[in-house]
Formats: sequence, structure tokens, C-alpha cells
Amino acid sequence: MMPGFEKQPIDMPVAEAREVHTPADPALQAAIARQIEAAEAGDKEFAARRGAAEDAVTRAAGQAQGSELWVQAQEAVTALESARTTVRDAAASIDALRDDPANAATGNREAIDAAAKQVAGIEDAETAAVAALTARLG
Repeated sequence: MMPGFEKQPIDMPVAEAREVHTPADPALQAAIARQIEAAEAGDKEFAARRGAAEDAVTRAAGQAQGSELWVQAQEAVTALESARTTVRDAAASIDALRDDPANAATGNREAIDAAAKQVAGIEDAETAAVAALTARLG
């Protein structure tokens, strides 16, 4: 090795830091629980409106677009779509928790991720239900 080209301290391998697992903050857990409860309540409202939308779409089957039954079915699907707002708001609130530096600890991130996954499952099911009705309506 040429003089002056010896390994310098900056070139030495650095031991990787290991993240220490921390429990989720109880206040964060309570905030998450409120959002999950809101999403579940919103999903119940969605389920209550879903039956009416399905019935309206069934009655409109085979009807021309713009007919009275078709318009009623479209309105019912639109009402069903609007019933998704509570679940969407809960999902957005949970996602926003990721942006807070106070929630960077491992336990907090795990709690946020689990809640986001749970609410995303509700949101995905509602999306599929609306899409199916919209497809049937044509």
C-alpha cells in the first residue's frame, strides 16, 4: 500500500445499529382504537345502505340508462358510495399518524400498520361492493 493510502477511520466498517423494540404508546393506541371504531361504525352504515342499493340495482336490471328505475338505482349506488366517507376518513387519520415523529418508535409503527391494514380491509371490501353494483348497473 502506498504511503498516505492507509485505511482511515472513516473507511472502516461501521457496526449496524439495531433498532430496539419499544411498546406502543397508550395514547396512540387509544387514538387508533377510536379510528377503528369509527371505521367499523361506518361499515355498519354502509352495510345498512347496501341492501337498498342491491335491491334498486336488481329492479333496474335490463332497463335503459336514464329510465326511472335506472336513475333510482344510480342514486342508491351514489348513496352507498357516500356511506364510505367514515371509513375513508378513519383510514386517512390512521395514515396521518405515520407522519408524526412522535410515532416513530417500533411499537407505534407496528400498531399504526396493523390498524391501517385492518381499515384497508374494510375499505377494500366496500370498494369491491360498489364496483360490483356499478358493473351490474352498466
